[in-house]
This record gives sequence, C-alpha cells and structure tokens, in this order.
Amino acid sequence: MAIGVAMFGLFMLMKGFVFPAALLLMLSFCAVIGGFLYSETKNWRSSILTAFGGMRGGIDLGPFPVDINLTIQLIILTEILLFGGAFAMYFGIRLQFPFWPPAGAPVLDTSIAKVQTLFLISSSILAEWSIWKLRKGNDKAFRFGLIGTTILGGFFPVLQFGLEWPHLILNHILTPSTGFFGASFYLLTGIHGAHVTAGVIAYCYADIRAFMGQYTAKNHGFIDAAVTYWQFVDLIWVLLFALMWQGTWVLSV
Repeated sequence: MAIGVAMFGLFMLMKGFVFPAALLLMLSFCAVIGGFLYSETKNWRSSILTAFGGMRGGIDLGPFPVDINLTIQLIILTEILLFGGAFAMYFGIRLQFPFWPPAGAPVLDTSIAKVQTLFLISSSILAEWSIWKLRKGNDKAFRFGLIGTTILGGFFPVLQFGLEWPHLILNHILTPSTGFFGASFYLLTGIHGAHVTAGVIAYCYADIRAFMGQYTAKNHGFIDAAVTYWQFVDLIWVLLFALMWQGTWVLSV
C-alpha cells in the first residue's frame, strides 16, 4: 500500500501539485519505516521489563523476530523508487530549460551544505567504525560511536530546517514559489531531510537499546539495517548537493 501511495504522490508531482505530492510521499515513507520498526520490535515489552528488573536476569532475548536483511532491502527498494521518481521529475523539468538554474534563480551559498555534507560523511564513517568495534566485542567503543553518529546526524536537520530554510525563505532568497527551481529544491531537499530525521530517530532508538545491553557481536541486525539505510541517505545527499548547489557547472548545456 505504501508503494501505491508513493506512486500516486509521484503522479500528483508530475501534475504540478507539489505540496500534496510531498505530503503523500512522506506518508508512504513513514508507513514503511513504521512497519519496519513495529515488526522489528515485537519483543519491546520484554526488553523494557528486562532492563528495569521486571523479569529475572539472564533471559535471552533471542534473535530478531523478522528477517532484518529482507526488511531493509525492501525499504531501500522503496526508497529507490521514491527518489528515482523524484529525480526523474527533476530532470524532466530541467530539460525544458536551455540552461540551469533558469534565469532569475539565485546562486545558492554552499557554506551550510558543505557543513551538512561533512556531518553526514563523518557520521557514516563513525557508524561503520562502531559496528566494527561491536563485532570485535568492544561494547564501550560501540556505544561511543553510536552516540557520536546520532549527534553528527542530528546536526543535519537542525542546520536544514532551523537555519538554511528560514534564511532562504524569510530573506526571500529562494522560496517554494520561486519557479521550478524553488519548487524542486524544497521538494527534493525536504524529502531527503525527512529521511535524515527518520534515520536520527532510528539511531536514538538504537542508542537506548545499546545502553540496555541488547546488542552483541552476534546479534546486531537492527544496527546493520540502520547503517545500511544511513549510507543510502548519505549517497542521495551527495547527488542532491551536486544537483542543487553545484548544478551550474554539473548540468549546464
């Protein structure tokens, strides 16, 4: 059903209904992530009881109740369809103009975007390092790396929604109504920003479970899934940065 909603959202996007389309796309994304978290956390109640002494110690929480690899593969497939459609829309619009950004569009300052890129890449490296430490049996380093990943990733939406967007909109530099460039900018970066926010929430959830001692060298499926998702989000950002902030020389004809 989520894929159907996403496809309908993309159809509305192609018809020019930007904000309803963005809402539908975000709803479909939240539905997929919500289903993923729900299926992965069927043992949540027993985990809470174990952490706070409501169950006798030494209880083995057991393996994850779902095939976490298949689940994350389905999520990534859905995301490829989502972003693939969004990028197809972007290029379809871009090809209607002799040069891009179109005449009258502002030249975007890359300062904040570069800092965001640094945070995302650093968090991805730290996430991989933390998993490597967990597999080596170093729980302390793993938790430190996981917290660091969450903090670095959390800076991204703060910079985007708390600094860059208000700066562009309130100073009338670039708004969603500033032609096709403005609409595509806020749609693509907004969808991506929502994905980053969801990833940070997933990491916060993982942090709690890590400090509850629920991950071991042989039982860390959710962390693997979260890192895979995070690397995908990182890759999408690199593409967006090239298109939106460096697009003058990348796409000019």
